[in-house]
Amino acid sequence: MSSNNNKDGSLLDLEIKPIASIEERDEIFKVSNEWGVSPIFPTHVVRKNGKIVGSFSTHSPTVYWWMKPGIQTRESLLVFQACDTLMTQQGYDTYVIPCEKESSYYKLLSNKLSHIQSKDGNDWRLFLNKTY
Repeated sequence: MSSNNNKDGSLLDLEIKPIASIEERDEIFKVSNEWGVSPIFPTHVVRKNGKIVGSFSTHSPTVYWWMKPGIQTRESLLVFQACDTLMTQQGYDTYVIPCEKESSYYKLLSNKLSHIQSKDGNDWRLFLNKTY
């Protein structure tokens, strides 16, 4: 308990730890679903005063795909199938493929895959945090 009179508590009230069990991961999904969101591959749980208030992932199976414009659809499908096989061989039955709406592959991926949508239905944007 914090002696701080701030209604939001103290920074000492926060705890961040690796997810320790499937049950804890399931609890994260249950709590986040109450807010209409679903974390993507969470690896760490964030608790405030013992209650789950967030999570984050430091490891996400993600495929970054580039193909030269003009590649035929059947060639793209072959590449997609090869990528899927490689991800499966690495033990990933689920993974993320970011794609811009302007990409010629957006329609192909939209027709073949489900997608992750934000609570408000906004498009996702990927940001790069440079450490160098």
